[in-house]
Formats: sequence, structure tokens, C-alpha cells
Amino acid sequence: DVSGSMGEFEKYVTRSFYFWMVRFLRSRYSHVEIVFITHHTEAKEVDEEAFFKLGESGGTRASSAYHLALDVVGRRFDPARWNVYPFHFSDGDNWPDDNPACLRAVKRLLEICNLFGYGEIRQGGVTVPATVSTLMRTFAVIDDPRFLGVTIADKRDVYPALKRFFGQRELQGVH
Repeated sequence: DVSGSMGEFEKYVTRSFYFWMVRFLRSRYSHVEIVFITHHTEAKEVDEEAFFKLGESGGTRASSAYHLALDVVGRRFDPARWNVYPFHFSDGDNWPDDNPACLRAVKRLLEICNLFGYGEIRQGGVTVPATVSTLMRTFAVIDDPRFLGVTIADKRDVYPALKRFFGQRELQGVH
């Protein structure tokens, strides 16, 4: 999510998570393909350098990223031959009329993926249920062990999020 609502803290946490995730994957697996997708109201595939530097403005239509991910997997990564692990990090702010499309797209991704990870960055945490973002609230209805959501409220939460997304699967023998 590179939309205008992503502040400095959110950008820092997102980039930190992806930096360490990329390092982990490349050091652990000899053949890994990583596709970088950014979005605001529209999604686009970018190279790694642009991914770690981009910042945009404007609103958020997260479904555009999920639809692009579905397209990329469909064209280049046959799930019968590839392990597919999409990850999305956001502050959770999304156009409310887009939430049903997000839910449908994530459910379609779950049909073809080993795991879908959603990380929501909420500086200071979420203490009142009413303050849970539109995306986290939307995804709360998903009952699938391949969907993992985390909330990151502090820079120290990045490493536990990595462990949650990758450690649990390793223990279950899914790679």
C-alpha cells in the first residue's frame, strides 16, 4: 500500500518487514521468484528498487492489488508447480465500497495459495474494536488456516510477524 494514508511509520514498518522477508527467502531457498506489487487506487508490478522507494498519494483501492496478484499467478506461477505466498501490508484504510471486492479476491487467492498474509500497521495498537480498520474487519469473516493476519503497532512487532508468517508453516511441514 503506497497510498497517501501511509505515513512515515507505516512506510518504515512495511519496508522493514519486506526487507527481512526478502533476505530470509533468498538465503533459505535457491529458487525463489518474488513479485513486487504496489497500489493506491490502482496496482502495478514494479521492480525491487522501486518497491522499496515508492510513495504515492491519493485513495486506496486494495482490490486492485489482489486482482493483479491473481493475474500474475494465473499467467506465470501455476500453483501445481509453484508455492504461492502473497503478502499485503497496509494501514487498513480502504474505500468501503471496495471491501466486498477485496474479500472475494482474497478468497480466490486462498484457493490457489499456500498462505495469504495480511499485515496491518496500526501505530500504538488497536484497543477498541470499533477502531479496527475496514480491511481487518472485512477479513475477520475468513475462516481458513491459510489466512494469517497480524497487527503491527510498533517497530518491535516486525520480527514476531515474520515468525508468525513463516515459522508456523515451517513447523507444519509446508514450504
